[in-house]
Amino acid sequence: MNFLYSLATAATPAPEESLAPGVAAEDVTPGTLGFLFTLFVVIAIIFLIRDMTKRIRRVRYREQVLATQEAAREDAGRDASGPAPAKGTPGATEERDTTWDHLR
Repeated sequence: MNFLYSLATAATPAPEESLAPGVAAEDVTPGTLGFLFTLFVVIAIIFLIRDMTKRIRRVRYREQVLATQEAAREDAGRDASGPAPAKGTPGATEERDTTWDHLR
């Protein structure tokens, strides 16, 4: 703990700006290279966000389609076999969680 305290107190900022002689603070800019790098990062982030949004929509749509298909299968099964048996009876089927079926 003493080491961290001494480290924090030992590094003191310079009381005045330490630029090279003849250089004004207004003349120091990132320049064209800094602008191009920032532009590249912004464009890359925009494309990554669009791609991520597309993938999330695709997963949601697949889940909706699977749920619709499963509901249709259950309805067809009930129509063919008559009324569904009560839960816990020997003829009843167990309901299972289908949340992650699209990953198989």
